[in-house]
Amino acid sequence: MEMYYMSKGIDNYIEVNGCELMLQLSSPQNYRLKMLENNDIDGLIRPVCMEIDGRLTLKYNTNACYVLDRLFIKVKPDGSFLQIIMKQLENVLYKLKEFLLEPDDVVLKPEYMFYNWGEKTLRLIYIPGYGVNIKKQLKGFLEYVMKIFDHRDEDGVRYMYGMYDLISDDTFSIEDFKLDFKDNGGQQECLLVQDKVTDLNVAERNMYIEERNLSREPVYKEITKLVPLTSGALKEIIISKYDEMILVGRGKKETDYRIPTTQISRVHACIYLRSNGIYVEDRESTNGTFVNSVRLEPLKQEQIRIGDMICFANEEFFAV
Repeated sequence: MEMYYMSKGIDNYIEVNGCELMLQLSSPQNYRLKMLENNDIDGLIRPVCMEIDGRLTLKYNTNACYVLDRLFIKVKPDGSFLQIIMKQLENVLYKLKEFLLEPDDVVLKPEYMFYNWGEKTLRLIYIPGYGVNIKKQLKGFLEYVMKIFDHRDEDGVRYMYGMYDLISDDTFSIEDFKLDFKDNGGQQECLLVQDKVTDLNVAERNMYIEERNLSREPVYKEITKLVPLTSGALKEIIISKYDEMILVGRGKKETDYRIPTTQISRVHACIYLRSNGIYVEDRESTNGTFVNSVRLEPLKQEQIRIGDMICFANEEFFAV
């Protein structure tokens, strides 16, 4: 099978060729293809199937999504983001079972994995007949993440290697994913529970988790910078505790952070540093300010958090 990135107008998509077995009605791939065509499955990009001269082509529309490996070039993943990814991977794999789809046919290569920032969802492509062992794929994905992971996040490092040990176990199966969520100050904290490894019973495990939470620093982290993902902005926007506000725009004298492109207004937006968090406000710009693809009302402040995508017109920044 061959996969290609394609674009037509404003549409971006992946094209997959070499899927002729799906044309045979008796083939299991044909059944899986029909399931994909007829159902919207959470976490999977629904393909459009086309037959050209007896050759089947699958097209997966990837608009509004970011490729993980390109994103990770700009921003190192940490434990919080990895936990989100692994939880959503778990959900997708369980969904596949509900629809009698083969887990080995989901593609877990970072260059073909996507994240929708507006919906905050992982989006994957599923190719009937792809057939690469899912355990091998999960290990390969974590090995890729290990090379670029932010190792300053000590809890995240423990989570990452704990998950890797779990998946590497000879008896590992999809059912062995164990993720407990505990609310902490309005934020969701994800704790890895490895019953196979720790040999703790339920009561002991719950006591361990409670003690661990009492001894931890708050999970919430403040934004330290906005990392540019597009070419118009040349450097990061550093969020310093000594700043009260940062004006963003095209003007040389009027702004603290300049983006010298024609889509940006002279004074486009303002970032405010409050005691209770970081806020962004659109200053009645021509082309707008967006948080996770939602356009802000002018002169109305919106709080932003780590993991948010902030756009000044078409210039994109990732909050870390």
